[in-house]
Amino acid sequence: MSQRDNQKSDSLAKVRLLPLILLGLFALFVVSGCGGGETENQSGLAGEPQITVIAAAPPATSTPAPPPTVTPSPTPTPIQPPVPTPEVDLADRSIFTANLKPTFAGDVNVVPNAPHYFIQAELIPGPVPSVQGVQRVRYTNQESVALDAVYFRLYPNLPAYNGTSTVGQVIVDNRWAATALEHDGSALRVQLAAPLAPGAVADITLWFTATLPTSVVAGTAGSGLYGFQGNVYDLAGFYPTIPVYDDEGWNLEITATFGDSTFTDTAFYQAELILPSAQEAVTSGTVTERIPNGNGSDTWRIVAGPVRAFYAAASDTYTFISEEIEGTTVRSWYQPGGETGSQTALFYVRGSLPVFNRLFGEYPHNELDVTAMPTTGFGMEYPGVLNLAQSFYGEGGGAFAVATPHEVAHLWWYDLVGNDQPDEAWLDESLANYAVYLYFEEVAWQEMVDGVMNNIFLYNYNAAKNLGIDRPVAGPVTSFDASNYINIVYSKGPLFFHAVRERMGDEAFFAALLDYAQTHRYGIAYPDDLLAAFRRHTDAEIDDLYRFWITGP
Repeated sequence: MSQRDNQKSDSLAKVRLLPLILLGLFALFVVSGCGGGETENQSGLAGEPQITVIAAAPPATSTPAPPPTVTPSPTPTPIQPPVPTPEVDLADRSIFTANLKPTFAGDVNVVPNAPHYFIQAELIPGPVPSVQGVQRVRYTNQESVALDAVYFRLYPNLPAYNGTSTVGQVIVDNRWAATALEHDGSALRVQLAAPLAPGAVADITLWFTATLPTSVVAGTAGSGLYGFQGNVYDLAGFYPTIPVYDDEGWNLEITATFGDSTFTDTAFYQAELILPSAQEAVTSGTVTERIPNGNGSDTWRIVAGPVRAFYAAASDTYTFISEEIEGTTVRSWYQPGGETGSQTALFYVRGSLPVFNRLFGEYPHNELDVTAMPTTGFGMEYPGVLNLAQSFYGEGGGAFAVATPHEVAHLWWYDLVGNDQPDEAWLDESLANYAVYLYFEEVAWQEMVDGVMNNIFLYNYNAAKNLGIDRPVAGPVTSFDASNYINIVYSKGPLFFHAVRERMGDEAFFAALLDYAQTHRYGIAYPDDLLAAFRRHTDAEIDDLYRFWITGP
């Protein structure tokens, strides 16, 4: 493995780290994110309109008309809805090269059937802030079965988000569509006029409004991972989102109030966000234009893709420092008084991003934002945006040394390689936390190598055993108690990867991780896919380790 002794010798970062204190704090870290009855949509429309085609009467004549010539009947033209849909070419993926390094421009064609979203939305400040908008989606059925409906997750309606989301009219292929709310209002069923065959495309437009919480609610994403507080608008999951359809059907479960709630396919996103002119936007992807509207607002045009989701935050007190790191422009955003913390966060991105580029394959996007966010957790990952706790940025410092490389690792283990986060959280969280250990190994910072292993992994796992709350790492987040979720998923889980590495040897282990990352890039991976990658690179037995650490006997 390569050594980066220059980073080990950076005394400034070590002084700020206070490793033992911060590693102890990390043991307290709780991440918020890193069927109900049906209600008909009250839009005043009941399904599709009735279309009557009236044939023209033949002209009057005194002689018998000749037999009619058989000609193909014209296809009736659907009635155009009275509200316009956004005019945009949803088949054009070339615009997304703006969000990719030149050597990865061809990635726009790796997932040609990925959903393509176009979102127009305006932030409305006020006592109850909201986002109001319209979105149009080109959805291709990538499954092997026909679909009679398409679902959208309304994440703000989940208990973890503590907001609201409503959808008004919905149009599918230029016709009004019937809709129904399910799973306590967190899922919108959009009925299709005819089953959507494998490979077929549906063009869906819907109008939506999302409100934001303005106070911290313990144990929910209202703790700062969605809402308006600390002078920051955090717009995670503000738009209706198509979930993954897999062998279990549509993934629509009501998720826990801790852990991650999203499970989505890679997609392409075009967005036009209207924000007050004083606000700076931090978003997934690349801003292509910022247009003053002349009324105290600006329109931000953004392209992001291929990515796992679209994220945006805004604040009128944000500023940033930036640096190019191996072809990726990294902006480290902070609020007044947070410049020192911003520099420290950037230091750990500067160290970990190149390490993970070598171990997992080069990060393909040309931009990355790291933000100070008023969350009570340690951090949260989004495509192209990594949030760290605002509390780190004060005079007391914070756990940048662990939280930053953990979130950087999520650029691979969540965004590039997707997984079922609500049901198999360990697949990205345990691996991202083990990546923290790998980072300190790579830069030969032995104090931190020992600290992560002993003070995070072993200490928390042994504490769970001593308290009688040890359990298998596998299982949906809802099966965990919040008190042991961190001990098991973030501490016991990484020990599985370490045990496999010791069994396989370094060369085979790292070859398998790179294989896993490249094989499933932009796709969805399941535990069997990870095990298959290991087995492709070793003849050593690993099933016993998987049972011992992950699934239980």
